[in-house]
Amino acid sequence: MTIKDTAGLIRRDDYYQHIDMGFLNRRLCLSALPPEVREVYFHDARPGTDHLTVLGNDHLLVTILLDLCDVLEAPTLLEALSRGKPRQLFRSIEQLAPCPEIYEAKRVSHAVLLDVDFGKPVEIAYHTEHVVSATGRMTLSEGARRGYVEAMVGLLHDRGDRYEIEPLVIGAPSLDHPRNRRGGDALMWMGRDYGEILPEDIDQFSEMANADVEDAETWMRVMARVPEAAVKDAFTKLLAEPSRKDWGGEPNDHFSASVSVAGRRKTAAFLLKGPAKFREMTLDMCGARADQIYRLTNSGADISVVQHAHLIGEAVRATLRAMTVYPGRPRRFCVIDGQATYRILKAYGLLPPADEAFGS
Repeated sequence: MTIKDTAGLIRRDDYYQHIDMGFLNRRLCLSALPPEVREVYFHDARPGTDHLTVLGNDHLLVTILLDLCDVLEAPTLLEALSRGKPRQLFRSIEQLAPCPEIYEAKRVSHAVLLDVDFGKPVEIAYHTEHVVSATGRMTLSEGARRGYVEAMVGLLHDRGDRYEIEPLVIGAPSLDHPRNRRGGDALMWMGRDYGEILPEDIDQFSEMANADVEDAETWMRVMARVPEAAVKDAFTKLLAEPSRKDWGGEPNDHFSASVSVAGRRKTAAFLLKGPAKFREMTLDMCGARADQIYRLTNSGADISVVQHAHLIGEAVRATLRAMTVYPGRPRRFCVIDGQATYRILKAYGLLPPADEAFGS
């Protein structure tokens, strides 16, 4: 299931993102909790050793751990790597290399698959005795090769020649949690794709859904001639905000407190890329080690928006997701490529006059 298949109401709503754990190091999880929080867990945990009781207590432990991550504002893995500290708690959703030896070995190590190069390998290492479900063992064994992603909370260590993750919990990203009372059974299948909103989900851009795109040649010919400043002026006009001048080192091209999604007001930070390099956006267009995306997502906005005059490559989208979507209460992201930008400008009559002859 992709984002386009996700029900619009669920996609636009705000949910708590849980981890359906396949791996759980209970000792490390408890050690991470402050003493007073640990007492809350021991008070609320149910007595018993049967499967359902243990499972319920494990979900409680993971929920409390994720709440602690929210309080501490634990970063994503990419953000933690960018900070360069020797040891950091993080929470993230990542792709892992297959680890078939998980069925036999007592301790395993396998690569975390990242689109950004941090100069040395990033690996996750753990004792297999902490695997708590057959499904978890299978997804870790088969990894990203079979399309699996893993939500996790872990400790990132800089070992000198490599970065090593010591996981506390690993599992499937899940919206199936008592805190999510809206959405019903459909939420069970939405965990992986939750976090992205489409441009038309932003109320101020919603009319784009009624704008037709004649063909690829038309929108590309137009967008190759629409400068970044014109797009910025158009977006700020739709948001009823002034357009400020750019300056070197800024974390974003525009920050708005006037965006709304499903009628709920949000903040949004925009990274805008015009046609100066009119080709598909790749990570090298976003600064060294994608630092422009890093600065964008650290603006503190509810939604991080990347816009480009051409197509936007999968590595950019994946990196944006990795920086914004994590277990707990994630932020959101939105990708507005050239075709979507064309539809927004066309829908609101904001295409520059010189380009109107091209089918606008």
